[in-house]
Amino acid sequence: MSKPNRSLIQSGLTSVLALGLSLLSACSSTGPSRPSVPVEQPVAGLLTQGIPPLPTAPRAAPVYEAPALRFVDWHPQQLEMLVLARHQGLMQLHRLAQAGGRLELLSRGADPVDDARWEPEQGRYLVFSRDQGGDEAFRLYRLDASGPAGEGVALTPAGARVNGFAFLPQGQGLVYLLEQLDRQAQGQGGERRARSWLQWVDPLNPASTRRLGEVEGGRFGDLRVSPGGAITVLRSQGKQSQLLRYTLDGAAPQALGAARQIDSQEEADEEFLWSRLALQGDFRHLVRTSLDSGAREPLLARALGGDLEAVAVPAPGLQQPLALVSNEAGLSALWLYEGRDAAAAPRRIATELPAGVLRNPRWHPRYPVLGFSHVWTQSPGQLYSWDARDQRLQAWSGADEKNQPLRTELLRWKSFDGLEITGLHTPPPARFTGPRPVYISLHGGPASQSRPGYLSTTLRQLVEEQGVHLIQPNVRGSDGFGKRFLALDNGRLRENATRDVSALLDLIARRPDMDAAKVIVAGGSYGGYLTLAVAAAEAPRIAGSICRVGIANFVSFLENTESYRRDNRRAEYGDERDPAMREFLTRISPLSRVQQMSKPMFIVHGRNDPRVPYGEAQQMAAALQAQGTPLWFLTAEEEGHSVAKPANREYLQRATLEFVRRVLAGQALSAP
Repeated sequence: MSKPNRSLIQSGLTSVLALGLSLLSACSSTGPSRPSVPVEQPVAGLLTQGIPPLPTAPRAAPVYEAPALRFVDWHPQQLEMLVLARHQGLMQLHRLAQAGGRLELLSRGADPVDDARWEPEQGRYLVFSRDQGGDEAFRLYRLDASGPAGEGVALTPAGARVNGFAFLPQGQGLVYLLEQLDRQAQGQGGERRARSWLQWVDPLNPASTRRLGEVEGGRFGDLRVSPGGAITVLRSQGKQSQLLRYTLDGAAPQALGAARQIDSQEEADEEFLWSRLALQGDFRHLVRTSLDSGAREPLLARALGGDLEAVAVPAPGLQQPLALVSNEAGLSALWLYEGRDAAAAPRRIATELPAGVLRNPRWHPRYPVLGFSHVWTQSPGQLYSWDARDQRLQAWSGADEKNQPLRTELLRWKSFDGLEITGLHTPPPARFTGPRPVYISLHGGPASQSRPGYLSTTLRQLVEEQGVHLIQPNVRGSDGFGKRFLALDNGRLRENATRDVSALLDLIARRPDMDAAKVIVAGGSYGGYLTLAVAAAEAPRIAGSICRVGIANFVSFLENTESYRRDNRRAEYGDERDPAMREFLTRISPLSRVQQMSKPMFIVHGRNDPRVPYGEAQQMAAALQAQGTPLWFLTAEEEGHSVAKPANREYLQRATLEFVRRVLAGQALSAP
């Protein structure tokens, strides 16, 4: 197959990708042939292979997208929120001065903003991160609070990747982690090897940058700054990790405890690092780590009834408790923990919140008010605060009033080895009778989780208008079910996750309300690998599949993914440098089983994707085309591991709609 001469749509944050895959793929129509309507051509920057002009129903307005608001930070002086919300289709920074107020635009640009923090003393400016074209080479920018909305002043160099940043107290500047990218090393005649630096900068003087620490053949992560100014990072090299404490005077770092493997997200206060680790039992719980000795104390190992997934530490002087978020069967619960010792009991709060997923809890630095985002059936991102003074929960933004909630239920089935697997099942409305088609959406990660939440307009069309069953499985290796379940797909156990999907197909065949002859499997990133694996293993039992940014060959993936990710991915999939493991990874790779893939396939991948390189899609598309498997292939420039640009999202949505419609109707992909 000739190579595309332009690049493709990439897709970005794992939790956003799995949702996007489902949403966009879900637009299918399973009804009779539609009348002749105008055709839609690709927008600039997209290249299609095998995709005919797309029918599109005339419409007076763009496809409706419910407002997805994301709480980012509190202003250090006022009770006002820093919020990410769409502007011209891209996530940009906004100021929300009061509950129910109007969003004030702060940032502009051709790419979405990833994260941001206010300057912590007076809020004179903020610092935010942004990549370009989805390449995940994040740079930091300063944006003055008093000026008009703009693109900001660059603080870090192009071509490298910022992996975390934090302000120091009392105006001492900002520290950040910088990672070398492979394309940067190659451009300088260097070696493709992980390299990471701890840097300091005065944001008001970008030229002031100086280096505090460096690691070669490994990386820094989990950057934290305590209110007292202690700087800690986790240095990882191979399978060893070491918690280090740095100072601004250039002294050698202090090792906190023995070298170990740490898998956590830590929050800091004056004396301790508060983190989430599974030291006792199967689920992550609260752990307190001394900043002097590195000694760890496990707390609340069995008190929350689920996985601890977020910790919010109050600012010094507020005398507020820790705020904790637990994951209970996919739903979030919010707790306060007063005692900070093993004997104290956490207290559940904000129980009136609708069932959903709570994200990024943060205490205000001056007031006893907790802010967070909440995703539920009526909102892809709603803003809330909880005031400790009157124990009051307040919504800062409204829910989506244009759509009614859909019923989602828990689906359970036994896999080949007796292990119980669960998934979310959204059935069609009762007016659809008889066996209906099924759309299986596989999340990425693999350590991610399909959770109850908002369904987009496209998913609603799939369920409400087309009468299709939506199933979102949590196969082995998914997060939220304990560390044992999380490890059940590691290394040589990889194919067992595919068998979990095969067991789901067995369940579908037994259900009279589902049409086992009309099943479409879709997924992105690791979910894209699973999609390809199922397309090979279960070709007779599926109608078609959609693979976005998926792994086709584990060996080439591991050799070509960015160096800062490689050791982490080897721990999950296996080390391709070991001959026996290389043989195993080659044997189980979808590219080695392409001859078994006979059903229609839609492949989507992005030229700038640093996680799963674009070559994975090229290999798979070339092999499928060579053997005559019905194939659509979509490529786009200026996209990464997620689809960000509005025009690209809409085209991908309509292409997926048409692909699914044709597959379920038994029509040829190439027919006009």
